[in-house]
Amino acid sequence: MDNLEISATETTPEIKFDFDIHYFLFGGESYPEHSDEFYRPILELIQKYSQNELESSATFVFKLTYFNSSSARVLMKLFELIDEMGENREVNIEWHYHEEDDTMEEFGEDFSDDIENANFKLISYSDD
Repeated sequence: MDNLEISATETTPEIKFDFDIHYFLFGGESYPEHSDEFYRPILELIQKYSQNELESSATFVFKLTYFNSSSARVLMKLFELIDEMGENREVNIEWHYHEEDDTMEEFGEDFSDDIENANFKLISYSDD
């Protein structure tokens, strides 16, 4: 599969998928006008990936600083896909949040509650 790189914009996150090392990054802010349109090819790519190379562990890193409600719905679908993938291989999820951002920490905790088959790790960072 070809790697995917989408640069962040004012309303969309940075997306980096490196299939060679099974690393998937979502970073920045996510409030595109049409979340479903923006995320559809990304979800399809992850769905396709989930059917391949079952012996390799995968790491999904979320470094989101903000997302709107329509992005939250898509993230829920994404976490469902990732969790299903965890039934057949090792899957690691990292949810990064600023130590002073209680909202993003709570979102990470909420998302982690629904994860049964993947390793979910909340990671706090500071401006240092």
